[in-house]
Amino acid sequence: MRHGISRNNRFLIAIAGISALAILLVGFAYAFTESERLDIEHDSSQTSDLWAAADRLASDASVQESAIDDYLFSADPQAVSRFEAAAADETSVAAQMRPGAVDLPGLDSAITVLENATATWRSSFARPAIAAVEAGGGTALAPFTGGSSPDEEPVNAALAELTVQLDLAEGDLSLREDALSVTRTEATAFGLAVLILSAMLSLWLIRKSGRALEEDALRSGILNQFTEAISFAGDDTAVAKANLEALALLVHPDAGVTHVLNYSKDRAVPEAIVGGAVAEVLALQTLSTCAGMMRGSMYVSSDLAAPLSVHCPIYPAEHGTLACVPLVSGEAIGAIHLCWERPRALPVEIRRSVAQFAAHAALAISNRRLLMALRGQASTDARTGLANSRAFDRALENALASRTADEPIAVLMLDLDHFKDFNDRHGHPSGDEALRTFGEVLRSCMRDDDLAARYGGEEFAVMLPRVDPAAAVTIAQRIRARTESTIVPLAPGITDRITVSIGVAVAPVQALERISLLRIADDALYQAKTDGRNRVVYLGEAASGLYPAAGEADASPQATNETGPSRIQGRGE
Repeated sequence: MRHGISRNNRFLIAIAGISALAILLVGFAYAFTESERLDIEHDSSQTSDLWAAADRLASDASVQESAIDDYLFSADPQAVSRFEAAAADETSVAAQMRPGAVDLPGLDSAITVLENATATWRSSFARPAIAAVEAGGGTALAPFTGGSSPDEEPVNAALAELTVQLDLAEGDLSLREDALSVTRTEATAFGLAVLILSAMLSLWLIRKSGRALEEDALRSGILNQFTEAISFAGDDTAVAKANLEALALLVHPDAGVTHVLNYSKDRAVPEAIVGGAVAEVLALQTLSTCAGMMRGSMYVSSDLAAPLSVHCPIYPAEHGTLACVPLVSGEAIGAIHLCWERPRALPVEIRRSVAQFAAHAALAISNRRLLMALRGQASTDARTGLANSRAFDRALENALASRTADEPIAVLMLDLDHFKDFNDRHGHPSGDEALRTFGEVLRSCMRDDDLAARYGGEEFAVMLPRVDPAAAVTIAQRIRARTESTIVPLAPGITDRITVSIGVAVAPVQALERISLLRIADDALYQAKTDGRNRVVYLGEAASGLYPAAGEADASPQATNETGPSRIQGRGE
């Protein structure tokens, strides 16, 4: 999968952060409301105390009135004592209520009004009444025995106002308690809602992540199978086929084709097809018009029928979705075209996977071609393009081991005549040109199954499967004659010629093992050199009977047009 934190994981982290923030907010709300709750409890307790004090004030006012009434009718001194005690208690209770009424201006004002009213009642009625009783005159008592005192009404009104203010205080406490309850309920509901939403989102993302993991596992499984399949692929076609099959499992196209450039890179061949896709051999210039090849990366036409949609000339579909996927590994390898008959959205993850599969296929084809090229270089002579001695020995060993009992294999050992003198006269670059020219001569005389190799220096070797001695000598004579007649271009206006001496050996007539066969051919080559060069020698037992000897003539040691006739002789001549 991918480096770094995935998008789903980032969402989960964000959800966890939001949940933690919601919990903190709920905690702050509860901390704030807890302080408010303690304040309400304190204020409620204080209000209860004020109610009790108000009741005492009302009781004291009632006691004072009752005591004065009793005193007016009975002149009992204890009534005066009750009056004084109630008046003193009223003053004390009012003083006690003052601190609790600081935050309640209406209550503090009601206490003041009550104090003033009771003080006025005492000064205007109660104490004059006591004085009148003590004076003992009927006339003096007449104003106080005619009914209730007119100053009692303000006291009663003040007590009523005190009750109203305490009710208002209790109502305010009730409102505060309701607000506190609402705040806590809302905070709790908010926290629970956020937690439930977070849990639901987390579960959704976890399920989505699970599906994503399953899809990644599926893609990884397909990729592993594809990688294993291409590791056993024998050619580009097998790689292209495995790649297209893997893409079919991954994205299920209705049709698809993979074009791969041939080794000459002059045309693109449809190496794999699915779903009856359009598939033709394409010229290199045609392949370069593909949208994916032009962009250098995967290009998707989401709806080919939509206005301004890009159409690919390689796959001329008119509707649906088309994906152009280049095969590139350092250089262009080819292109894949996947088509869906109906428009289909290809998410970024799917596009990445398709591009990844294409990159693996391109790399596999590129590495395979590079390996073949390296193997070719390891088994090829750089100057002539022929096989080298190691490749020749291996091929000859395999051919001898796999031949049937009666199947002949001929070996020619060849050596350019007077090649050192040629180099001394014209220089080593001209000698290299002579080697290349002789390599072309050998290739022109070979069949498909034959193998020519530069064996070392100016010495060459040729393997001729299924060739008997007579045919081997004929081929050797053709090589000798064509070499002698070939002009070697050395410089503008300067040419020369070369000749070659050839020794022939044939299995199983003369030997069955590679080393023995090469030694016999080399002995025949030495004999050809000894007999004057520019000739073919086969040292077979029946050579003199099979091949009549030609006239004696030495080839000129100079690289001229002089030609010596070939000589075929038996061993011992």
